[in-house]
Amino acid sequence: MKFFGLTPPSVLNRSSRDALKPAPTQSYSILFGSVSFGLVSLLAYAIWAFRLVPGQAAMYSAIAAVYLLLSGLALSRLAVAPKILLRFALLFATSFLIYALFWCLLWFGIKGKYHGDLWGSLLGIAAMTWLFQNAFGSKSGFLAAFSILFTFHTIGYYLGYEANTYFGGTTGRLLWGAFHGLGFGAGLGNLMFHCQKPLIAAND
Repeated sequence: MKFFGLTPPSVLNRSSRDALKPAPTQSYSILFGSVSFGLVSLLAYAIWAFRLVPGQAAMYSAIAAVYLLLSGLALSRLAVAPKILLRFALLFATSFLIYALFWCLLWFGIKGKYHGDLWGSLLGIAAMTWLFQNAFGSKSGFLAAFSILFTFHTIGYYLGYEANTYFGGTTGRLLWGAFHGLGFGAGLGNLMFHCQKPLIAAND
């Protein structure tokens, strides 16, 4: 998928091999993704926690906007290619919108029943993984990348749910956002590590 300009040929055509940043390790990618996305998620959930935006539709839109505006900036720091902030931000925004669309369709479509949030996130994360892989020119390992992202995301989301159930109120909502972001971010960090392997190999 050449549209985003993140495949190895596209990156190497724009930049010299010496311009590429040192590749982060998998453990660093997971840790950085977890912390950075955790902070973004905490800010996003604060809109809900403090009731900053009235109306359900407006609130969800505001939360999505925080993710869309800040997540690309945070996670782009894991990129090996130089000067790709706008390209990566566009990729992340597109993939997150697709993820959010699946989540909303399942959650609101079955009115919060039958684990609609779980099935919605499964479909959304599968689409996100596929889009990332194709944008970065990674043609193998879909199942592993998807499984890790979905597992981290689900653990974080439901730990946050339990924390919100236990503490309740503003504290519970903020903890839900923090845990959800930590888990989702860890999976996204791993996805970044996985998807950049072709570029790293091409630069060796």
